[in-house]
Amino acid sequence: MDKNLFETIDPIVNEIADQLTTLIEGDTLSELKQKLADLSRELGVYSVTLEMNLQLCNPDDGQTLPLVQTGLASSDGAMPYQMWNDSTPHRYIVHGDLVIVPHDHCPQCWGRWDFKSKFPTCESCGSEMGKDVRLLLDTDCCPNCEKGTLTASQPQCTECGFSVNPDHVVWG
Repeated sequence: MDKNLFETIDPIVNEIADQLTTLIEGDTLSELKQKLADLSRELGVYSVTLEMNLQLCNPDDGQTLPLVQTGLASSDGAMPYQMWNDSTPHRYIVHGDLVIVPHDHCPQCWGRWDFKSKFPTCESCGSEMGKDVRLLLDTDCCPNCEKGTLTASQPQCTECGFSVNPDHVVWG
């Protein structure tokens, strides 16, 4: 998604996520939460989730881009808790344009594409890291664990040991 569009909608998306949290934490869904707990108790070893997703859909190709993924989860008959399945947005340079998408999606086609350092080609469209797509690192935050730091002069994370491929990134 274009950087300007992302920055325009991000505050609205965050407000929606906050309202979903308020709904989940409140009493409105208490009967539903009890039913999920009952269901998970009957299932025994299986967990259950009820998901609420906010997604963009590209009408040209039908690809979707998740913006908020949350919901309720329960196992062993316990009362459900809020779970999140969001992926942190990352900034990419795609054919010279700055694009922001969740890190587990392709910035070119929005197809599912996780672990780009290990699998450098998008299975959906064939985009390649280092050729068509480069990860923009304009902070010292590790794109892998998001806890440690790395820099152009020290490209290995201080926390998780992840090393960026210099051909796959642009330092900002």
